[in-house]
Amino acid sequence: MVYRFQCRQCPFTIWSTSRDTIGDAVGTHILGHHRERVTKQDFRIRWSCPHCERSGQHHDRDAGIERFERHLFEHVESSVESGVHVADEFDRTGGVLVRAPRGSDGLDNARVHFLSPGDIVLFVTTAPAERIRLIDDALREWPRRTIILTTKPDPLGDVSDLDLSEGSLEVVRLDSRLGLSEVGETISRIVGEYEDVGGKIAAEFDILPELVEKFDLQTVFKFLHVLAVRFDRADALSHYHVDPRAQSKSTINVLDQVFDLSIEADDRRFIAGPHSELD
Repeated sequence: MVYRFQCRQCPFTIWSTSRDTIGDAVGTHILGHHRERVTKQDFRIRWSCPHCERSGQHHDRDAGIERFERHLFEHVESSVESGVHVADEFDRTGGVLVRAPRGSDGLDNARVHFLSPGDIVLFVTTAPAERIRLIDDALREWPRRTIILTTKPDPLGDVSDLDLSEGSLEVVRLDSRLGLSEVGETISRIVGEYEDVGGKIAAEFDILPELVEKFDLQTVFKFLHVLAVRFDRADALSHYHVDPRAQSKSTINVLDQVFDLSIEADDRRFIAGPHSELD
């Protein structure tokens, strides 16, 4: 079960499988809209609700702030929706930029979320064994078809201990010397093989950091735009990864423009909007 809350005052949106996590984050976010309602008097802090006549005062600042946040959430708790998917924001056809540290639980959490609707799953990755293990461990069952595009030699060598008989798996080796046009043509050809056979295509593109490092940003932007159009024609759901620790904010801001949605992810929640810094 995934819950969602959308702020009525700004584009902030949060998703989580935990209602308590939603409540904590929403209270903190709404407090950001009403900082002027918290004042200091002598050695106490005082808060007053902008929605009702309730107020409070506390000697302990942290306890007082926490109480005010809980109270603010009570006013909007009925707005929390359940049984949603992040991709419902754009009818489940489009692209999402996932901002999360490489190798983090948050990134794997996003992978599972965005791959789970897929009947046909396509990976463009330099870590095929990790993606295969994620499918085997985290999804309830293997997709009807899994395709892996990778430059890694012997891509299945690190999963020899797994029984892959339940999954219909195809591996396509890419030459690391290929340019973006050739990579795009290969992806387009594979998508073309499956877009008319029925079933949802879910694609993960996790080599974006490598492309930004290898090519100039304008070239990468154009490539992503063309790829997004191709995925849209196939009614596909795609997600891309960027590590905010390794990329400048200006680069990420440029990349954001290609996608239908940009989120930050940790192991508890996904957040989109102007106040999306995860603590």
